[in-house]
Amino acid sequence: MTRAEMRRQKRESEKEHTITYNLTKAQLDQMVNSLVQKHISEAKREAADEAINTALALFLGLPLCVLMDEYWKKSYAQKLPGFTDKVIEYYEAWQDGKLSLDEIKDKLWKYGGVRLKAEKVMV
Repeated sequence: MTRAEMRRQKRESEKEHTITYNLTKAQLDQMVNSLVQKHISEAKREAADEAINTALALFLGLPLCVLMDEYWKKSYAQKLPGFTDKVIEYYEAWQDGKLSLDEIKDKLWKYGGVRLKAEKVMV
């Protein structure tokens, strides 16, 4: 067997192991779009999870810091566990539908002097 025949045989054996697909532009576009959409939805889910975790940390952490620093300077070690339990209890009541967001906003305005307005952020 000559070198040319050996190279030809090697090339043909490599071709047998190589799988070739013929796709149209529409098929390629569909594959790319589905992968891009998958990555986008995953990124949105991760961003939403991160935003929720940040909001919950602030939701519980900021009032706790204010109470420790401004109101319960000496007795916060005894009072904070009960406070956090009550905050979580009220949050669960809101989740279960026993407490409405409008009620919370009304109390915030009536007793705290703070009115919350929803604004849409344009991206």
